Amino acid sequence: MTTVCPGERLHDLFREVFALRDLLALGMDAVHERSGLRTPQVRVADLLGRLDSATVPDMAAALGLSRQCVQIVCNELRDMGLAAFVDNPRHKRSKRMVLTDVGRDRLAAVRKNEAAIITGLLPDCDGAAVGDALALLRSIRVALRALSEKDPGEGGPFPLSLLRHRPAGKTPHGHPSHTDANSS
Repeated sequence: MTTVCPGERLHDLFREVFALRDLLALGMDAVHERSGLRTPQVRVADLLGRLDSATVPDMAAALGLSRQCVQIVCNELRDMGLAAFVDNPRHKRSKRMVLTDVGRDRLAAVRKNEAAIITGLLPDCDGAAVGDALALLRSIRVALRALSEKDPGEGGPFPLSLLRHRPAGKTPHGHPSHTDANSS
């Protein structure tokens, strides 16, 4: 049986999530670099791995970054042999980027290295507790997303619509944007 959680307790959880996010952001670049790629390269490669192919503007929008930033990262990935620009049947000048086989293998190796580094940093985390926490955070995210899609007159008070009008790459609190749970 589920018990109702008081708003104050949820607010405590949200504050802890933000504090953890800030701390993780400090170490994220170091973990990615130790794993074999820089954070922007991991984020773009991961997105390409999920989408199969995308244009620079599409990736920029999905990642909340400028097109110029994504273009630079795409050029780096291309120069490293990890990705390639291919023709776009919908637009002659806007090429699509795809991961190469080498890029898919490298991304898999980076993810494996990340997991080993994280396990080494936090060897005493209980797997079941982590699974429970992950399920809870996902359910909260899904519930808030559903609220944001309701008409305000129908009990949709959560203003995720504000997030659609923020400066590229930033949340309302000035943090780098992570548009979905799979972003690195």
